[in-house]
Amino acid sequence: MEEKKRRILLVDDEELNVRFLSTFLTRKGFEIDVASNGNDALERISANMPDVVLLDAMMPGMDGFEVCRRLRENQATHLLPVIMVTALHSIEDEVRALESGADDFLPKPINNLELMARLRSLLRIKTLHDELREKKIELEEKNKALVELQSLRDSLTQMVVHDLKNPLTGIMGCSELLLTTSDNLSERQLSIMKKMDESASTILKMITDILDISRIEENKIKLRLEKFHIKEILEANANEFVFMMQKYKIESHIEVEAGTPDVAADKDMVHRIVGNLLHNAIKHSTSGGVITLSARGDTRNGRMYVSIKDTGEGIPPEYTEKIFEKFAQADLKKLGLKTDRGLGLTFCKLAVEAHGGKIWVDSQVGQGSNFQFFLPLHSTDRP
Repeated sequence: MEEKKRRILLVDDEELNVRFLSTFLTRKGFEIDVASNGNDALERISANMPDVVLLDAMMPGMDGFEVCRRLRENQATHLLPVIMVTALHSIEDEVRALESGADDFLPKPINNLELMARLRSLLRIKTLHDELREKKIELEEKNKALVELQSLRDSLTQMVVHDLKNPLTGIMGCSELLLTTSDNLSERQLSIMKKMDESASTILKMITDILDISRIEENKIKLRLEKFHIKEILEANANEFVFMMQKYKIESHIEVEAGTPDVAADKDMVHRIVGNLLHNAIKHSTSGGVITLSARGDTRNGRMYVSIKDTGEGIPPEYTEKIFEKFAQADLKKLGLKTDRGLGLTFCKLAVEAHGGKIWVDSQVGQGSNFQFFLPLHSTDRP
């Protein structure tokens, strides 16, 4: 493949200089364009970008210093290589050329060997700039394609997950109907029906988490703020999971400081946050373990602190941040670590942050975990 010729724009008002440089550079394999003044140079550069500009400093009207300044102010030409050519030999003029944005300068009369050395150096730099720009454009295009694919995947996931709710609701309805006729079921059949109903409820919660995570990420979910006492939420969740805790022989305690104020938040969402954390605590506890659900108000800072503490297996310190990430569950499972169901902890993080709060975990391997979060007491505290 034939190498593309490099274009050089010669900007000089002296015809003899232009003729001499044009002849020399053409013989060296360059394609030459010529401008006789500053305005003409800017127009030619705008119409057909050269690879290098060989710019005379002293010209009538707009001098080379001003041309160079304008090139540097323009986003399209701020990296265009410019060699300033000057008949002046003072240090001040050389500094002025560099301060105006020139990449290099040459004194008149021009030495051909020096000219070629400066051109080759600048062209190498320009080649690297061009390659970086092309790579940047390529990466931006690939990133755009990935974003579009991500959006398509998320939309498809939401559609599939949403459609799963219909048959799941039918299964749950049938199991509830069968449970109402428990007199006709054997003890084993009744146990199977309860297990099926429990599993269906778990799947429904996972589906709801996935849908709500998508809505929160897209800022499509609106918090329904109302005042309530946090103890209601803790007690409701403890009652909801009482059979599960009995099954695993786990005790639960509720501790709420006296005088704890009401909190203004989305009650249903807070209920699900506590529910996900409690379910997680049960799953990671051993038989005979203890789970403590506690809350306290901090009126000075306008915050409500909630804690779900277990005496289970604990989490290695390097994973205490990672467990809240959306796609961390698969990685943790590969490492042989037990993880939360679905995206429960991710939902908790996003839901807490949607209220203007924060969630974190303190944990020690073999001693248990303490999941904590705070919410602003009042809606006016939220960003």
